[in-house]
Amino acid sequence: MAYSADHSVPDGPSPSTAPTVTADPPRDGGKAGPGPRPPAPAPDVAQDPEQRGPHPVPGTTATGGTAPAHHTTARGYPEGYEWRMTPVHVVPVKERLGSFREVAQGYLSDEEARAEAARCLLCKHPTCISGCPNNNPIPTFLAFVQEGRMLEAAVADYEKNSLAACTGRVCNWEEQCEGWCVLTANGEGVRIGAIERYIADHALRNPEAFAALRAQRAAEEAAQGASPYTLPTVSPYAAAIEAYGGAVVPGHASLDAVRLHSGAIVPGYTPQDYPPADLSLRGLRVAVVGAGPAGLACADVLSRAHAEVVVFDAQDYAGGLLSDGIPEFVLPQEVVEREIARVRAQGVAFRFGQVLGRDLRVDDLLARFSAVFVGVGAEVAHRLDVPGHDAEGVLTAQDFLRRAKRALQPGSGVEPPPVGRRVLVVGAGNTSMDAARTALRLGAEEVRVVYRRTRPESPSREIELSFADEEGVRFAYLENPVELLKDGAGRVRGARLVRMRLGETDRSGRRRPEPITSSEHEVPCETVLFAVGYSVHGVDLGHPELLRPDGTVRTHGEGGATDLPGLFAGGDLVRGAYTVVHAIRDGRLAADAIGEYLHRKDGAKPPAGQ
Repeated sequence: MAYSADHSVPDGPSPSTAPTVTADPPRDGGKAGPGPRPPAPAPDVAQDPEQRGPHPVPGTTATGGTAPAHHTTARGYPEGYEWRMTPVHVVPVKERLGSFREVAQGYLSDEEARAEAARCLLCKHPTCISGCPNNNPIPTFLAFVQEGRMLEAAVADYEKNSLAACTGRVCNWEEQCEGWCVLTANGEGVRIGAIERYIADHALRNPEAFAALRAQRAAEEAAQGASPYTLPTVSPYAAAIEAYGGAVVPGHASLDAVRLHSGAIVPGYTPQDYPPADLSLRGLRVAVVGAGPAGLACADVLSRAHAEVVVFDAQDYAGGLLSDGIPEFVLPQEVVEREIARVRAQGVAFRFGQVLGRDLRVDDLLARFSAVFVGVGAEVAHRLDVPGHDAEGVLTAQDFLRRAKRALQPGSGVEPPPVGRRVLVVGAGNTSMDAARTALRLGAEEVRVVYRRTRPESPSREIELSFADEEGVRFAYLENPVELLKDGAGRVRGARLVRMRLGETDRSGRRRPEPITSSEHEVPCETVLFAVGYSVHGVDLGHPELLRPDGTVRTHGEGGATDLPGLFAGGDLVRGAYTVVHAIRDGRLAADAIGEYLHRKDGAKPPAGQ
């Protein structure tokens, strides 16, 4: 079956297909994040009309009607205010299943983004930064957005977040930055993810202007003697910047004068141990193995320090999970390609079809390069070991999604996977939702998700569950397959399921599912997709002593240093299967640590002028 994607999404939808405006459904269930969220404190800024949020969009109401006229403040926003969220745009359900067009579209105008950013309370202690695993300078870029300075907002965000257009689409904001916003006390935190997506898309659509502004900021920092390892002295609010990872308080310090501090951390070193101000890595070569989020982030930061970076990957394309594991309707490939193009424009070279342990050897790389970072992802998808799991038509969701997304790319030569009339998806995480919704778009008439726990225990984001619900995915909670049934030709024809109940709490903190006796029943299906987890087993570093029993790599400190000098690691290879933003953090901190390592390594720095 042929299908196509709408690649115009990053530049905004056409007027004839404008998406609906809606608020996300409420959250429930524990999701992967930085940890339990503390109770939201009372706002700690003066509440005057200048610092209060406007209507969702100046001149309109949340439902699209005309708002009453208001006098405006110096910022240009209405004096009247309401703490309602500015609604985001979502493609209507009836328009989704006919194509792979991106569904959640965030904000589509400067006015919407500015209105939502204006709801930020400018907290003295911004918990949104604490909630972000990468500690992005959220109040800083929100302040720029409030003033309509979108490129400057993007420069601030990209200072730490190397893939902002991607995280603005796939991060679990509900439990991370947005979940920690003090406004969640009233149920409507600032839509940080949608704003990040908007400013990042703006930067990627204007690459030359973005690069020029970024270079200007870097030159200003160099003139001030600032570096990733030193705190700025140009602002009386440097202490706040140090404490909050880049946050500034507009109106108290000039945004132009304050350095957008990268917050580099090299554990174990005191300030007086920091290297000299000249931290250029010009003349030094670094190999990055893995072109996924961790590797791209590491390459981005190192190339900005003028290192010569070569990225190796086993596939014939870059992006890793971003390119082959997340559907087009969640993360358009055009967005990923624009992020990769930005990194490539900084001088990063890519070498594809290079498998670690076969085409690449860590020891050989260390002989050719000054340092090596390995950030390959968790690529071994799990299956349930039940009778019939080897039947034709039984796939991992990873293989299914990879093939489906590659089939969308012009000239790939890949055919979309067949699905049949009925599809059974095992598991209820984000990958399960991606697979179920993809199956519907490939023509399945019925898609059923089976999960051995209940909806609140699902590891999926609530918004993904809701989208699947809206699109017609059926959910069977407290059920689990015990056998897959084959027809005479060895193809799957159905599944035998057992009903479950929740027992005592297990090590994961969730109640353990237990089968109910004599509750087995059969359901028909032509395709079964397993989405039950990933691992990193099988990575060949040539140094088995560096590996833990589960196949992950032992590292020291946040910089990802291993016991082998010059070798650094991060992302899934260290954490196990985890999130995109955690991989970005690992890549960024590893780049910082590599820079420190190279400056401290005897003879690593080439003579001046060479």
